[in-house]
Amino acid sequence: MTKKFKCVAAAAALLWAVVLIQIIVTRFFVSHTDFTQAFARNSVSVSSSQEASADSKNEKQGNVCTEGVVAGKLSRDQQEALAEDLFNSMGGGTVLSGRSTFGSDYFVAYGYTNGIKKVKKINGKNINMTVAVSYDETEDVTRVVMGTPLVNSDF
Repeated sequence: MTKKFKCVAAAAALLWAVVLIQIIVTRFFVSHTDFTQAFARNSVSVSSSQEASADSKNEKQGNVCTEGVVAGKLSRDQQEALAEDLFNSMGGGTVLSGRSTFGSDYFVAYGYTNGIKKVKKINGKNINMTVAVSYDETEDVTRVVMGTPLVNSDF
């Protein structure tokens, strides 16, 4: 083998080692972090956790969800930024997102992180985090539901 080939092979091995270490660290971090901490980093007040609800559609499907609120109404850009920030705080990012029809007050985004083992396939893409954002005009708050891997309840 030539010296150049050995250098390239060593560099490739080093890069793969870095990727593996990053995956392991992300899994460890996410397994010791819950959505409540992700909300706290984004000024979302936690209002309930659906983990303990025995009759929850989410629990029957094996999903874990946490709900929070933000005072006032968020713009579309603020909703998207909030979802992206929540995914980033869990070591992941947005995979799919959908704006609601014009005039509607909800937004749903799907994300993925290596830190959560349970994965669903949506439109051929792996997802394991969901953020649903909706505005409640009677209370003038924006409700934020974050679940893994899906949110199977009304929001």
